[in-house]
Amino acid sequence: MKKLLFISTICALVILLNGCAQPYRLIKPQKLNYYASTEQDEIGLYYQYDILRKTGNKKFANNERRKDLKLVAIKVINNSNRTINIGNNVAFFNGNKMIYPLDPIAIRNELKQSAAAYLFYMLFTPLNMTINGSDPFPIGLFLGPLLTGGNMLSASGANKNLYNELKQNDILYMDIQPGETAYGLVAFQNIDYAPLSMKFIQ
Repeated sequence: MKKLLFISTICALVILLNGCAQPYRLIKPQKLNYYASTEQDEIGLYYQYDILRKTGNKKFANNERRKDLKLVAIKVINNSNRTINIGNNVAFFNGNKMIYPLDPIAIRNELKQSAAAYLFYMLFTPLNMTINGSDPFPIGLFLGPLLTGGNMLSASGANKNLYNELKQNDILYMDIQPGETAYGLVAFQNIDYAPLSMKFIQ
């Protein structure tokens, strides 16, 4: 019995350590160092791929990979004599192909942690613990709901924080005046790691 209890405890700990919801760690594109850059039509674009993984957002990064999505932190410098507006008179290019960024709601829906996935913790509810031959203690009645509720709240909170940062750094349809610098987070689906650039389209 003791051996079974020990094995069950180890299995439970492994599940808990690997399956818990993960809080969202802010990206803060304004504070990043940018290594990749291009300049087209006097528009300087500095960017970082894999920003979720680099900032420790493992679960969101896993969803990003599964959905073939790329969230990119960007810095845009308008060196032209025209106001630029991404989505209006300026577009993104991946190599020579024009690409279209997703809006914050679509990005959140693709990347979010599933709160319902943590309902499996309710399987702990029937768990009983016996110590030194004592009567079984229904530890699962506390453990199951506690783990389920805690992880669902944590996942929902992380999704909300992700969405808030995406909204705060939404650069689409924002006017960037000549000489101005703007920072943002953009996401694209089904693109490779070819260099990004921005060009006037009208």
